[in-house]
Amino acid sequence: MKNLFFSLKQKTYNFKAKKFTVWLLSLLFIFALVGCGQRAEKSSAAKTAAPNSYSVTDFSGHTMTFAQKPQRIISLSIGTDEILLDLVGDKRLIAVSSLADDPGISNIAERVKAIKNRAHGNSPEALLAMKPDLIVIPDFFRQEVIVTLRDCGVKIYVYRTPNTYDEVCQTIGKLAELTDEKDRGAEIIAGMNKHLEQIQEKLKDLHPEEKQKVLFISTLGAYYSPKGTFDDICRLAQVKNGADELQMERAGLIPRESIVRMNPDAFIIDDWNYGGKHSAETLKKEILQDESYALTNAGKNERVIVISSAHMQNGSQNFLLGVEALAKAIYPERFE
Repeated sequence: MKNLFFSLKQKTYNFKAKKFTVWLLSLLFIFALVGCGQRAEKSSAAKTAAPNSYSVTDFSGHTMTFAQKPQRIISLSIGTDEILLDLVGDKRLIAVSSLADDPGISNIAERVKAIKNRAHGNSPEALLAMKPDLIVIPDFFRQEVIVTLRDCGVKIYVYRTPNTYDEVCQTIGKLAELTDEKDRGAEIIAGMNKHLEQIQEKLKDLHPEEKQKVLFISTLGAYYSPKGTFDDICRLAQVKNGADELQMERAGLIPRESIVRMNPDAFIIDDWNYGGKHSAETLKKEILQDESYALTNAGKNERVIVISSAHMQNGSQNFLLGVEALAKAIYPERFE
C-alpha cells in the first residue's frame, strides 16, 4: 500500500512537472515571437528612415543625426540669418537675430518681416519656448548656453565665423549640408563665383603701381585685425590694406604716427549708426579735422569713403557686395 501511494504521488508530481515545462516553453516561445516582431518592426523602421537620415559634425566636433531635414530652425547671427534665409526660406527659418531688422547692418531687413520671432542668445528658456529642431550658433557664443540647450535635447550646430571669401563659401556649403539643401548651396556659391569673376574682369589689367592704399577707421580709431574680413575684401578689390605694412601679430589700434608713415590714399569708414551715436558724417568730419591724418594723401585730398556696413561687415553670400563697393569707390572709372 505504501509503495502504491508513493507511485501515485510520483506520477502526480511528474504530470505537474510536465505541465509546468509545457507552460514555460509556450511562454518562452511567445516572448520569442514578440521579440522577433519588435526587431522586425525596428529593422523595417530603420530601413524606412535610412534614405532621409544623415549626420553632420559642427566646428566644435559635435556630431548630430537628423531623421529628416530640420523644419524649425533658429539663427543667432546676422551672417547665418542671411545664409539660411536663402537656403531654406522663411517657412523653415522660424527665428533670426535682432540685427536682421537693422538695415544699417542687414541685407535682409525687408525680407525677414515675414519671420515673426527674434532670437536672443542670453535666454535659453526663450529659445526653447519656440520649439526649434535646430539652432545655429556662432563660435563666439557663451559655452554654458550651448551646454544648457544640448542638455535639453535641442540640436545645436556651432559654426566658425568666416573671415575670408573662401571661408564664407565653406560656411555656406556646411550649412547647406546641415539643412539638407546641398543643391541650393551649390547654386548660391556658383552665383558668388560668377559675381567675383565680373568684378575681377573690371580690374584684370590693373598694374601694381596703380593699386591704391587704404585704411579702415572706426569710431575707436584705425583698428587692425590680422584675421578680419576687411583684409580679404581689399585683396579681392585689388587695393592695398595699409595696415598690412605694420606686420602686427595681434589685433589692436594703430598709432597715429604709424598712419602718417603708412600714408594711405583713402580712409574707409562704414555707415552703421548703432545706438544712434556713431554717425558716419560725424566721424568723417573728425577725421578731416585731425592734424595727424591731414599729413597723409587721404587727408590732403579729403578722401574719406563711406561704405555700407551691411556690405563691408559681412559674413554671408553678400560678402562680394563689400568687394564691389570698395573697388567702385577706389577705381570708379573701371565701373562706368
